[in-house]
Amino acid sequence: MRPSGHDWRRTHAVVVAVEKYASRGDGWDLSGPASDAARMMRWLRDRGVPLDHMHLLASPLEQNEGLLADFAGVQRTTADRMHVRRVFQEELRTLDIDWLWVYWAGHGVQAGHNRWSLLYPESRDGDPQGVDAENLISLLRTDRLPARAAERAVVVLDVCRTTLKAGEQAHASDPDPLTNRTEANVARPMFVMRASRPGEAAKSVHGAGLFTSKLMDELEAGSRRDPAAAPDLDGVWGRVRGHFEEVEGRDGAGQVPTVLCCNWKNDNDEYVPGRLPAPPATGQNPARARLALLVRAVLADDGSALARVAYGLGAELGTAPPCDPLGIDAAALVDWALTLPHGVPTLIHLLAASPGGMDPADLVSMKAEGHQLAPGRWLLCGEYAALIALLDAQSAEVVREFADAARKEAVGTDLTATVPRGVVDDLESLLLNLPRLPRLLGTAERAAAATGDGSYAEALRQWSDACAQRLGGDLPVVLADRRDTLTEQAAAAGAVAVDERVQIRLSAPSGPAGHRTYQVWTHGASGAETVEVRDVPVEPAEIERAVDTILARHGRAHHTPVEFFLDARDLELDVHRWQLRSDGPVERSLGAEFPVAVRCPEHRRPQQEHLWTGRWQQVAHARTGDLYWLPGDLPTMTAAHGWVSAREDAPGVVVATAAESAAPRTDVFTACVFGGVPVMVWCCHGEPERAAEELKHLLTDGPLPELPARLRRLRADRDGDDTHPRGGLALLWDDPERPLPRRLDLSAP
Repeated sequence: MRPSGHDWRRTHAVVVAVEKYASRGDGWDLSGPASDAARMMRWLRDRGVPLDHMHLLASPLEQNEGLLADFAGVQRTTADRMHVRRVFQEELRTLDIDWLWVYWAGHGVQAGHNRWSLLYPESRDGDPQGVDAENLISLLRTDRLPARAAERAVVVLDVCRTTLKAGEQAHASDPDPLTNRTEANVARPMFVMRASRPGEAAKSVHGAGLFTSKLMDELEAGSRRDPAAAPDLDGVWGRVRGHFEEVEGRDGAGQVPTVLCCNWKNDNDEYVPGRLPAPPATGQNPARARLALLVRAVLADDGSALARVAYGLGAELGTAPPCDPLGIDAAALVDWALTLPHGVPTLIHLLAASPGGMDPADLVSMKAEGHQLAPGRWLLCGEYAALIALLDAQSAEVVREFADAARKEAVGTDLTATVPRGVVDDLESLLLNLPRLPRLLGTAERAAAATGDGSYAEALRQWSDACAQRLGGDLPVVLADRRDTLTEQAAAAGAVAVDERVQIRLSAPSGPAGHRTYQVWTHGASGAETVEVRDVPVEPAEIERAVDTILARHGRAHHTPVEFFLDARDLELDVHRWQLRSDGPVERSLGAEFPVAVRCPEHRRPQQEHLWTGRWQQVAHARTGDLYWLPGDLPTMTAAHGWVSAREDAPGVVVATAAESAAPRTDVFTACVFGGVPVMVWCCHGEPERAAEELKHLLTDGPLPELPARLRRLRADRDGDDTHPRGGLALLWDDPERPLPRRLDLSAP
């Protein structure tokens, strides 16, 4: 598999190297992946791959940090779960390249349901967290990597596939999937090289992975023979595999690498011991040939029509024809259209709009073949470029609002992108089911309605109008109706928007019975109102009854947020388990009926406030997967604060069940609050393994702002079952923009 005429400047690489893990010692830390990653990047750089075409996600040991110092120009982050998901889910979709290389070195295991897990640095004893290796490979054939963004991909995984102990395997969680999308780009060839078979370890020798060392030996040798040529991966793989088979036969080494090859015709070839890889099949994509025949049938022998279509295609693509203009034919038109993701629908539109037109049956057939060649693409080149240019010209806040509008328009779909190109690509790829309004046009209308009158809103509406007119049928009428509806909704929302919530301030407990003072405020259309104040400590049951009565008068079930302001040492108070009895025949928990969260004004210092507000600004556009999982073995409050301070880009944290030797959870809470953390999730009931499972279930990938509502639904699902660990799920949701109306002295006289 050697691409001809390869331009190394159109290659991109994602290199992951994990050496340092949350659990230290006991075989967790691993020296070698940083060295291997550096060798891979050095070879790519020497071939001509620009450093800014490399993503490096590295968590090296301190003594190995210098191995990566030579690559200051790469796009570098740590290999934490949040960054891995961002790169593979968002960054890849923006690429315009010919070849993608993915390299991962670190620990790996056969985890839950025998899935291969490439471990994140957050992994620790009893909780190996990682990405699903097979799902990562599958992602490269979805629209996460657009059809024309990369012609081929190479994946190298120098990672163990050892099995866990029987007890650990039974409780191991499934590895983290990166996508649930369909493999739409089935024509993309991939060469996937894996260091070992299931159950085997990937060995290291002298601080380097044995598999990577032999692979790089072969790649470097080939480059010395012809520095500019693309590597002959078939030959490289045959020699690497032959070496390991020879070693295994001689020494019983126990490590045999494997490879999966998917060629141009989507033939999968799984290499097995003793058989070299079959050469890839040759031949063109059948859909391309069929489309060329249809184009030739439509244009027939009309040279002037062909010239006009070629002229229009060149104007849309912005490029010169692939051959002498006087010699262009139907096949050349198709090949020219395939040079850009939206070239095929553009070509079909030009043919349909030509003076001679085309038979409706031919148009249906063309669109079917076009879908095979450019799945999920129906915009014209000019339409796509105009929308991207419009969004790129807006502020970051306006772009975030457009992404929010997309998630509201396409409820139930996996939309995680935040950059304009990614958002538009995701929306365009959703099923086009005319005469229903395409989600992309609906998002443009929703964003315009939310913005109001102005040049940006007008440009969005003009763009969607032009698309609807071009798509034809009843779509312009459908679009106009939707525009009126969204405009009315935006006006109504602006007229009645209120900060509806109930805020409750509880003092610290006093006396053996834990009496407390309290204040309750409601927020609504008339602003903030104090509805009850008790400055003499009362028993907890009396406070619970008072809250029940107040919510019966002022709360809307499932909707009104209820916030308890507590000191750090009281954050584990199970206020969400308080019972509601006064309104209706059914006794139910407060946290099952309302979105309940705790807040902590204690330890918020003026000089730290920018940390708090800065993290909170990220919450609006973050995903639940962006929360950082704190290790469960932090020994002191200082250590917890250090972990929080080192990750100021995280919008919040997950506090895992602590080990026996760890600092008390209240110390961890104090460190997080003082460090400006506005969102914190934990589970204070149940066995550690079950508590961790409930946390992962709660944090299933989704928009972070929806977490309070999701938690309410999960609590309701197990309401009344006091033994279920889900009842111990708790949430700190501390919005700096909505403080208490005023701070009163609630101490007893």
